[in-house]
Amino acid sequence: MSNGFLVVGDVHNEVTMMQQAVDFATAADLRLVFVGDLVDYGPEPLATIELANKLAETTDTVFIEGNHDNKVARFLKGNDITISHGMHITVNLLKENKQAGEMFNNVYSKMVSFFRVHNTVMAHGGVHGDFWTGDTESGNVKSTFLYGQVDREAGFIERNGMNYPHRVYGWTDLIPKDHKVIVGHDRSPFEPIPQFDSNINEIVFRTNDLGGEVVFTDTGAGKGGFVSGVILDPLGAVIDTTTFKN
Repeated sequence: MSNGFLVVGDVHNEVTMMQQAVDFATAADLRLVFVGDLVDYGPEPLATIELANKLAETTDTVFIEGNHDNKVARFLKGNDITISHGMHITVNLLKENKQAGEMFNNVYSKMVSFFRVHNTVMAHGGVHGDFWTGDTESGNVKSTFLYGQVDREAGFIERNGMNYPHRVYGWTDLIPKDHKVIVGHDRSPFEPIPQFDSNINEIVFRTNDLGGEVVFTDTGAGKGGFVSGVILDPLGAVIDTTTFKN
């Protein structure tokens, strides 16, 4: 049995930082949990996929599905998707390297929508309020795991030829007392308009009026920031945080 868990925020092809997280977890005997978005944006898609595949084959690492992981998997299936700004480096690799696609698909086949340790739930984008009544399969719940929640009626923000919806955070108000949710996905949490040109560069903790807590771990890896980690004890309580930088 491990000493607990190292929950790792978005990696986005930053393999050097990812390897630092792996080395840290190995030295401390912590089980790795990646909260999604292994790929896109950053400079080293092949090495990132290779390391993820090695972990998937040789360790009990938990891989949570992120929206970028999901989109790359759909690309590999031949689905008609829009290749967004951050995807090009990964897609170009996969067009040229069949083995990289096979490795990615192997990792993706092991990904889960969420991971729970007692009262701590880890997902990529968010946890819908219906989850707390036992729903893990509905469309709204699964969509929130991947993307968080948005308000499309508020309009869109154009960036690099793509339209991005306004984000909303009401789901964080529904986390029950003494429960914790740890996510990635969002490097400017509680800002309705995504902050494309800046990183908060710190893990964000917020406790709601019910006594539930949310932790946002994305600190901008692949976008000028770095990878962050949250250390949990075996029961899911937060012990400490750490960062991994080039």
